[in-house]
Order: sequence, then C-alpha cells, then structure tokens
Amino acid sequence: MSIDYTYLTTLIKMNQFSKAKILFETYDIDEISDEFIGDAFDHETDILYQFVCYLIEQKETVKLHELAFGLLIHPFCHYDRAYYRAYDHVQRIVALTHRQDVAFLEYLLFLAKVPDQVTPTQEALAVANEILRMESKNRVAKDFLKGMN
Repeated sequence: MSIDYTYLTTLIKMNQFSKAKILFETYDIDEISDEFIGDAFDHETDILYQFVCYLIEQKETVKLHELAFGLLIHPFCHYDRAYYRAYDHVQRIVALTHRQDVAFLEYLLFLAKVPDQVTPTQEALAVANEILRMESKNRVAKDFLKGMN
C-alpha cells in the first residue's frame, strides 16, 4: 500500500472528503476499487461508502455506483438495508448505461436472490428475459428463470 493511498484513507476517516476527492481522482478507479472493498472489511464504520456517495453527489458515474454497490454487497452487507441501497445504485447504473450492459442487469437478478429479495420477482423475470433477448445463451438469466420454476 502506497503512502498516498494511506494518506487518502486517513483523509476519508477524518471526514475531509474534499481533500480526499482530489487525491482519489489521481487513481484509476478500477485499481482502487479492490483496495477500497478490501479495506472496508477492516473498518467498523461505513465511512468509505459515505465517501463514495459524496463522490457520486459531486459527479455521478457508473464506476462510482459500481464501487458503492460492491461495498454494500460485500463488506457492508450486514448493515441495515444494505441490499436496498445496493439496489438503488444498480438502478442508477442501469439507467446510466441505457439498459445496454448485461453485467449490470445481472446485478438485478442477484438482488432478487439475496435474503431480502430486493428486486421484485416480476421485475427480475422481465430483466432475465431482457438479458436473453440481448444474449440468448446467457447462463445467469437462464439459471434464474430455471430456478423460478
């Protein structure tokens, strides 16, 4: 872990989000996402998620929503209503990608199978069929529909 990354997480823990944002923007989000999710397992608060939400408020992007989703379904899944918040992020991702990215549509199917069954059944069925129209051999959608029978 680099000194810059340690400084970034220190700024975040101190709620100095505006300074942290400047440093965060020097990183490739794909590379730092794994670090954030890994580090979030070690934190007793959801401060990293709060920071990502701050970034989304500043400039909404698919990548930031995807990072927020990852934080909520992995390290913070035990938090109250985490899957519901994850669903909100997926809804924004799907809208921002104009429903053209199958991987993000698959997230909705995942959320239909979590303990809270966040994605409503009718919506999940429609999404599975939508995926199959785009990719007729999509295993995730086929397995989802098979599991519904």
